[in-house]
Amino acid sequence: MVQLSDKRLNELKDSIPKLIGDRIRILRKTKDLTQTELAELVGKDRQYLYKIEKGKVTPNIVTISALAVALEITLKDFFDF
Repeated sequence: MVQLSDKRLNELKDSIPKLIGDRIRILRKTKDLTQTELAELVGKDRQYLYKIEKGKVTPNIVTISALAVALEITLKDFFDF
């Protein structure tokens, strides 16, 4: 088993939210949805979705799952980037 160093863990904490946000933005635009439309589909507000897309907040797995359902993709496809 590999133990993560503090440096590597901090790198992940910085990069993962940005990667997830970028992925959501790309998928949302592919479906021709506005932030407001997608946010309404998953019961969130537009400002929260904006923060996710900018990598300012990290959505939990339930929110990611809801976004995948709203975007009509599987979780596997969501994380295939």
